Amino acid sequence: SVTSIGECVFWGCTSLTSITIPDSVTSIGDYVFLYCRSLKNINYKGSKKQWDAISKGPHWNYGSGYCTINYNYVEE
Repeated sequence: SVTSIGECVFWGCTSLTSITIPDSVTSIGDYVFLYCRSLKNINYKGSKKQWDAISKGPHWNYGSGYCTINYNYVEE
């Protein structure tokens, strides 16, 4: 399972509107969502406490606009 989301991995994905992140992720790199201005929802499968414990680059969400983080997300 995924444990890390690398730096700049979704850079420029202008049509990305939502993403689901598994609770196995322990680190998120810098500028992961740069220029992803259509991103509205980050669906995280873990709790807010788990999300807060993830190591994130200081600019992990830079340039993505406004998005909502949905905790304890379950796919329908």
